[in-house]
Amino acid sequence: MNSLKQWVTNSSEAINIRLVRAVPRNGEDEEDEDITEFNPVFTYPIFGEQEQIFGYKDLIINLEFASGSLASCFSMGYKDKKPTADKIYATMKDFLPSDIIDNHDLFAQIAQRDYKEFKPMGTKIAEYRSNHEGAEDSVFEFYQAKFDTPRFLEYHKRLQCFSTFFIEGASFIEDTDEKWEVRLLFERINDNGQETYNIVGYCTMYPYFYYPDQIRMRISQFLILPPYQQQGHGSRMYQSLYNDFCSRKEIREMTVEDPNDDFSDLRDKNDMKHLTAKGVFKDLQAPIKADRIEQAAKAYKLTKRQVARCFELALLRNLDKRNKAQYKAFRLQVKGRLYKHNAEALATLDKAERIEKLHETFLSVEEDYHRIIALL
Repeated sequence: MNSLKQWVTNSSEAINIRLVRAVPRNGEDEEDEDITEFNPVFTYPIFGEQEQIFGYKDLIINLEFASGSLASCFSMGYKDKKPTADKIYATMKDFLPSDIIDNHDLFAQIAQRDYKEFKPMGTKIAEYRSNHEGAEDSVFEFYQAKFDTPRFLEYHKRLQCFSTFFIEGASFIEDTDEKWEVRLLFERINDNGQETYNIVGYCTMYPYFYYPDQIRMRISQFLILPPYQQQGHGSRMYQSLYNDFCSRKEIREMTVEDPNDDFSDLRDKNDMKHLTAKGVFKDLQAPIKADRIEQAAKAYKLTKRQVARCFELALLRNLDKRNKAQYKAFRLQVKGRLYKHNAEALATLDKAERIEKLHETFLSVEEDYHRIIALL
């Protein structure tokens, strides 16, 4: 058993993603490679639930990307290999850019060229500066694109592989459907007069019909690349999208497709800040009438469920638990929403079980609300 174990590699640990930015040396023609390295979070869509590769010792798989253009290169190395080893490139091929190359010298030349020549595609929406350490000389720019935007279809074929590695359950979207909208975030750096662009993140959105004459805009994939995470760029992206949606009369509501925990936190934080600034929670006390929730949802283009959650968070934030009547009103407010949301499942339980299950769910929600309030 131990002899076989040495031939098994964790695929997420073996894959090394490298963002390469060719940086000219001061006063010299030669160029160095400025490289940021990180591992994928998910590789089970490629290598299966166990995320294992068989047949190699000390396996390393390098996926290199020019930091702006995302021109890419595949290479791998190992100390030993079994004749029955997994065919790695064949397994990964459908998840990688179709124009990926395996010649590192050629890739280095392309990265150097793209460092000087690559420019974002689409329409520039806005820009901002970050006060995060190391980003003082950077400007971050939002661009809006669709699949018929010049150069974007080819760029998206390179970009989409990051969704596999960093968004759980992600699948490639249909790039022949021109209804898709994409928001791109780039970092612009002025390096001794040379402007260069690095990809920071992106979001895909799809418009659905909202009766009778509007649309519901659904956020599908939302990703800030690992080197730029925990720096406020996700909130900037979300705010950029929200402000855009609010300015477009045809959009009635913003929704999110299967949000993970991190995105749910980001959405809650930003929606709470926005609604608080707008005075939506003024004179708030339970019970909150359904029409107040509906009016806020309509005014701020959020779903009724999301607005209800924000109202509950606001109630808890200002709640004095020593006031038993106030706490009971809050508890009934939350349980009422939970009951409606889970009515079908709860209907299968007898009364005692239903009451117990609902209370357990309430306690879990309350605990999570305290966690979110701490983030605010």
